[in-house]
Amino acid sequence: MKKPRLFYLDLIRTAALISILIIHFNATVTGYFTYPSRLFGSTLPFGIYLGDFGSSLFFIVSGAALCYTAADPFSVKGFYKKRARAVYPMFWLAWALCFTVRFTTVPGAFAGARGVTLVLTLLGLDNFAVAAGWVGADFACVGEWFLGSILFLYLLFPLLLALCRKGRAVRWLGFAGAAVLGVAVHLTGWDARLVAIHLPEFFFGMVFVQLTRRGQAGALGASLAGLLALWALGGPLADTKILCALFSAAVFAALALLSPLLDRGPVRRGCGLLSRYSYAVFLCHHVLIQRLVRGFDLSILTRRDTVLLFFSYLVATAAASALLYWLDGKVRAGAGALWHGAGA
Repeated sequence: MKKPRLFYLDLIRTAALISILIIHFNATVTGYFTYPSRLFGSTLPFGIYLGDFGSSLFFIVSGAALCYTAADPFSVKGFYKKRARAVYPMFWLAWALCFTVRFTTVPGAFAGARGVTLVLTLLGLDNFAVAAGWVGADFACVGEWFLGSILFLYLLFPLLLALCRKGRAVRWLGFAGAAVLGVAVHLTGWDARLVAIHLPEFFFGMVFVQLTRRGQAGALGASLAGLLALWALGGPLADTKILCALFSAAVFAALALLSPLLDRGPVRRGCGLLSRYSYAVFLCHHVLIQRLVRGFDLSILTRRDTVLLFFSYLVATAAASALLYWLDGKVRAGAGALWHGAGA
């Protein structure tokens, strides 16, 4: 039987989406922080970067949502098949559209990319591969590093789910192990600091969604205590991404606990709508703001024009996301019809 939708997951996904929309806009219109910000700041308390915060919330809510909806008994093959269907068709559609526009309007844009890197691009590992230093250039148009990182966590999900379903003691031991491993690898930099720190975040979401309300309150207290302790003591563990992981876990828990106060018709519908389109927004928003700022002299951009540009960016992103979502549905329906027709 299908489980009821959890409002707090939609609420937190909306908060994460807003953070990412703001930070990419702010980064682009300031020439990646070369010029002063005229509308939004880029950091939160404890020196945490807003983009890291939004990404961390997405990792936590992804773990929680996948654990909450996982079938019992769980099929590893079925899970990977479902994830591939959820990720790749819309990604390939968005990439094909953006690649066509960039290739034809910016001659030589992909001249430095070797043909073999097209495989990485089509697997969703494009920007991740560049950021990690695997390749110097590729055919990336959409996806950014986040998609590559979440795909690695999807590979680990069956193991993490098995730990979660073994009982409370195994669940918490598994989480402790994931936290130690994630922090250790992050501090060494073996993963270019892109994946390992998000392992405990992802697992935290999986554990949190199985807790009672009292247990969730305890998770909030533990996250806050850890955050304040590391911030006060300093040292290597006061790395901003580690602080961000604890800060994001605390915000996640706080929003989950406060969500009944916000669970009203318009808010529920709005968060549900934004959650439904969040992947489409993720795929197109960064491309749009980079194109929208062309022609502006960012060094003299006024506050008024920054506000108008932000409004235009939101309208363009909403329209492009709705179109991408609609096209994805049409492509899926067409592919399904062809499949069934061939089978007949």
